[in-house]
Amino acid sequence: MPILRFAGIPLMAFSVVALSCQTMAADPSSSSRFTLKFNGAAVKDNHTGLIWEQEPDRIHDVWSASVERCLTKEVGGQKGWRAPSVDELKTLIDSTQHDPALPAGHPFSNIKSEIYWTATPHPTDDIVAWQVSFFSGEPVTDQKSGTRRLWCVLDEPRK
Repeated sequence: MPILRFAGIPLMAFSVVALSCQTMAADPSSSSRFTLKFNGAAVKDNHTGLIWEQEPDRIHDVWSASVERCLTKEVGGQKGWRAPSVDELKTLIDSTQHDPALPAGHPFSNIKSEIYWTATPHPTDDIVAWQVSFFSGEPVTDQKSGTRRLWCVLDEPRK
């Protein structure tokens, strides 16, 4: 059977390229929601104005050490990172997604469906802090002595 060609390209290969491009552009809201910053080391959420590490910290640590590490971090040549509040971290959640519960087409890497610390302590129990599960998308509390990852955030630089 002869191979059909268009402009010298086998049609089968042409269709795969077209399908691939169509799949990548299927969710325009995700591509417009996030913008890479600082040479790709960070991601701006255009809905909130917050800037997130493109790849969250891989270190599992207790709450106090994790929060402190954000304060001393430099990502993409930028200082001033901090631990997010529970409400800020929840803004990344897409409740229609699970494992991880992030918008389809998000630009983040090394996202594990784990529970991430927030800077928000429990209001009545000083040994407990809020966390967000990126498996289920739900906020949860646990003792600060547990070990978790932390996803640092940066406020939009003022002009």
